[in-house]
Amino acid sequence: MSNEESWVFYYKKQQTIPNIDRMPIHHLSCPQEKKRVIRVSNKNKSREGDREEKENERRVSGFHRNRLDSDQLDLELRVSDTDSEKEDGNEDESSKISQQVYVNACKHLHVAPGKKILRSLSSTQMSAKERIVNTKEVETIAYALTTNNSVTSLDLSGNNIGHKGLLDVLRMLDENTSITYLNISHNKLGSKAVLILRDLISSTKKILTLEAAGNDFNDKDAEQIADGIRQTNTLRSLNLSQNAFQERGGEDIAGALEENMSLKELDLSWNHLRLDGAIAVGAALSTNSTLQALYLAWNGFSNCGCREIGTALQTNSTLELLDLSNNRVGLEGAKWLAKGLMLNSKLRHLMLNMNSLTTLGAKTILLAIRDNPESAIDTLELKEIPVLEEAIGIIDELKSCRKRFVVVHDVTVLSEDFLSCVDCPVKPQKQKAHKKSTKSKKKS
Repeated sequence: MSNEESWVFYYKKQQTIPNIDRMPIHHLSCPQEKKRVIRVSNKNKSREGDREEKENERRVSGFHRNRLDSDQLDLELRVSDTDSEKEDGNEDESSKISQQVYVNACKHLHVAPGKKILRSLSSTQMSAKERIVNTKEVETIAYALTTNNSVTSLDLSGNNIGHKGLLDVLRMLDENTSITYLNISHNKLGSKAVLILRDLISSTKKILTLEAAGNDFNDKDAEQIADGIRQTNTLRSLNLSQNAFQERGGEDIAGALEENMSLKELDLSWNHLRLDGAIAVGAALSTNSTLQALYLAWNGFSNCGCREIGTALQTNSTLELLDLSNNRVGLEGAKWLAKGLMLNSKLRHLMLNMNSLTTLGAKTILLAIRDNPESAIDTLELKEIPVLEEAIGIIDELKSCRKRFVVVHDVTVLSEDFLSCVDCPVKPQKQKAHKKSTKSKKKS
């Protein structure tokens, strides 16, 4: 039975299937009638009726055994007219039904049920991180979650579920009404699954946070992902870090950001965004009016990308966190960012770690924050960037005026570095070298 046919078996043609007692419980019981489902082993049907009466008296509605044995997996379903609310108390009935559906699906697909999966079906978080061996296990989880109303967070990262597993997740989300967080990172989805991911982003009605890092998406895939970003009105946070987006990918995603009206957080770190791609992303911040946090660390924005970001910061009124760590930002890029910081009144957290700002660039950033009375920055990160003692005085001055202001740095130097003196109009080092050369000519 193919993957497509199995979903039809469970959801569309249950009235034509001969062995209907082998189907998931949510198609045999009506949730609206609040009837209680009792699990009875097929092997116990021929035994004495005393045991059946005892079971009814106990009013057990599910997993009354401590372990899963062969008897428990071969099940027939019967419906009792007693009220389940009296029996279950505060326990969610949908959790029990989803547990039963999970065991039935495992039996049908010949998969060993997982104890942690069973337990998590009655909690708010389900984590199958680095635990799934094949796509059939994803299918059993998907079956169970179609009737579950308690799980709000689903972590399937690090499992290599492939495009078939992602398709099962997408079908499950069409019926599930509680999951708001989904992590499918590091599953090597690649180009085969990009269309499914596009549909997942665009059609989701409940998912607020989607983690899709490390899935080998490239520039060609970025076009489909960008279409999903344009269409979504629900998604609030999207993680696309550790992929392979380059110039074209940056341009496609930037175009989607200009039209998107729902995303508040976007992580594009650890990609290859540079040149035209970096310029496009920076320019998109001038148009976008919803993004609050943007992570761009470990790309190649360089000075040209920072020029567009600095220009955008002059008018942007929503961005509160910006991460430009390790982006080959030099002194020129620092000056462009400083121009934006002089007029920006919304940005609160700026990360410039591991860049070649030079001591003068770090000082320029600090002066821009100090000279802007409306600046909202309370955290500035300058790790592995040399800071002059003169700049330490500016930091102390800012701390005296702003109680929450914090600068994270770990390198303090006594004199300016060579790179910060290159752009200076006066070049004393070359003049000294010239004097020495004239003296040597006289001696000769």
